[in-house]
Amino acid sequence: MTMTLLAVDDESINLMIIEESLSEKGFVIVKAKDGEEALAILNSDEYSFFAIILDRLMPNMDGIELLKRIKRSEKWRDIPVIFQTAMSGISDMTEGLDSGAFYYLTKPYSRAVLVTIVHTAVEHYVKLLRAKEDLHKGMGALRHLVKGEFQIRTIKESHELAPILANACPDPERVLTGIMEILNNAIEHGNLGITYQEKTELHNNDKLMEEILHRLESPEYKDKYVQVHFQKLEDKIIIIIKDQGKGFDWQRYLSLQAMTRNAFKTHGRGIFMARRLSFDDLTYFDGGSKAQITILLNQNYSNLLTDFQQ
Repeated sequence: MTMTLLAVDDESINLMIIEESLSEKGFVIVKAKDGEEALAILNSDEYSFFAIILDRLMPNMDGIELLKRIKRSEKWRDIPVIFQTAMSGISDMTEGLDSGAFYYLTKPYSRAVLVTIVHTAVEHYVKLLRAKEDLHKGMGALRHLVKGEFQIRTIKESHELAPILANACPDPERVLTGIMEILNNAIEHGNLGITYQEKTELHNNDKLMEEILHRLESPEYKDKYVQVHFQKLEDKIIIIIKDQGKGFDWQRYLSLQAMTRNAFKTHGRGIFMARRLSFDDLTYFDGGSKAQITILLNQNYSNLLTDFQQ
């Protein structure tokens, strides 16, 4: 499979660095000098992009405007956007977050950081594409599900369950990514006890999945499982995800300050973005070992990226 990326920057030297850094890792880079050219490339349907590397400040159409157009499009909105910026203030990051940015690169950045962020974004997108394939495999009857109990142990089982739960909701594609994130978090951080720092090091050494598989088979963790309870009420859907771990300081990962602190890292944003984009509410109980997802029924989700107020 050819991994094609779109790089958008008005500085030719930056495009050259991006292309040199990523082409040797097997990526194909399509370049655009501003937002208007990038939009024309996207509209041509000539390429299937796995990520977009987007500069913040450009002539004609800046990065924020292009980002908003990408995220308003049903065709492009799931493509991860890696936002390049020289500005790291909270207000600047908030504008990017409200427009749909998920990954950040602050200039100047090293080639190693660029490669790591791109690998993370593409890996996340590939997992989402696979889950979305399952989302449309004759699961329409699940929208009539009223109550369900599930038990999972592995990441593979998490990815099998997420489309089932999503299909029982009124807007499956909206909630799918968020459900995957919370299930994975319950397995990785909850049951398997992988800390934030450990995940950082494993990500940097491309050994995260190897460590997950190792812990799943170790005596300390192999009998732990995640319980999932689904219930559809008259006005909302409640999904409770309970792991057997020690919990975590969940509040620090749901705050805007935490999001801006982790914006330039490979992970640490997942539950914030899940709450912001996928659910109407996400709250943790039992010290962080139980997550409660709320999805309101009969809502209008035509504007996916409404301003997040908390």
